[in-house]
Amino acid sequence: MKYAYLLKYKTNYGIETKYKLFSTIENAISFHRNYKHHILENAYIQDYQILVMELDTNQKIN
Repeated sequence: MKYAYLLKYKTNYGIETKYKLFSTIENAISFHRNYKHHILENAYIQDYQILVMELDTNQKIN
């Protein structure tokens, strides 16, 4: 089994919910802590959840 970590977050500059997928929990946490917008200087994540999804890599796809 492998896991995928989905970061679900909202920022202070918009109303939409954004999502970003990571392969490790450390990367998801690092993205949240070090978030920077490429244009907006004072942008930050104001609300977030990390959702864990279990992936079965042994299952065959038909």
